[in-house]
Amino acid sequence: MDQTPATAAPAPAITALPGPQQRKDAVAFFREAARSRQTTGAVAPSGSPLARRLAAPLPAPRGRSPLRVLEVGAGTGTVTRALAERIGPGDRLDTVEINPRFVQLLTEALRTDPVLAAASGRIRIVPESICRTPLPVHGYDMIVSSLPFMNFAPDMVRSLLDRYMTALVPGGHLTFFSYLGTLPLRTRFAPRTEAARYRAVAAVLADFSAHYGNGNAGSVIWRNLPPARVSHLRAPQPSAGITAPDSLRRR
Repeated sequence: MDQTPATAAPAPAITALPGPQQRKDAVAFFREAARSRQTTGAVAPSGSPLARRLAAPLPAPRGRSPLRVLEVGAGTGTVTRALAERIGPGDRLDTVEINPRFVQLLTEALRTDPVLAAASGRIRIVPESICRTPLPVHGYDMIVSSLPFMNFAPDMVRSLLDRYMTALVPGGHLTFFSYLGTLPLRTRFAPRTEAARYRAVAAVLADFSAHYGNGNAGSVIWRNLPPARVSHLRAPQPSAGITAPDSLRRR
């Protein structure tokens, strides 16, 4: 997963991986987790059910205009494949990943993975941190973020979400996920300052979800270990006259 330097080690996530490609992805994740827990947000790639739910807002290509999609934190490409299955001939998918070994795996997969190879001409790999990646205003119809927000400072999470919402076209979709049950464990066993940071990040995510999620609490993917909650946010329409409240504005 693309990730800036974190202040806490991530909670392990283990996903059922029945297929050979998934086993290969898991080995890569285990290796990267061992090498750098600060820049890999989980020890296994997201499961296929979670990846499909993250990609679900992307409509089928028939009967719509070409769309531009941004994926942040591609890892070994599980979500990338789910998006590649849904993009049409005129669509573009920009996928951001800072880890050079994951970038190498993704680059190879664009040649060897049947799903990714079929869409390779519409996929651009951006090998850098999302914090250094210029995002055009209203440049994307959909953004999928797999960043482990709980590893970041609250102000960084707020800044990233601000950038995402600014980069989306009016009415565009943002999807991201969080693991269920990890916050109580983190806050219970972490030092006091880290526990306070976890709670502050959770509050930022809750504020954005309440404001841009239209009251949608998200959906739980139980076939992921640990189970994950997918959040679906929408960029406001100009005609609605909606502005972000002070609690969501960049500080």
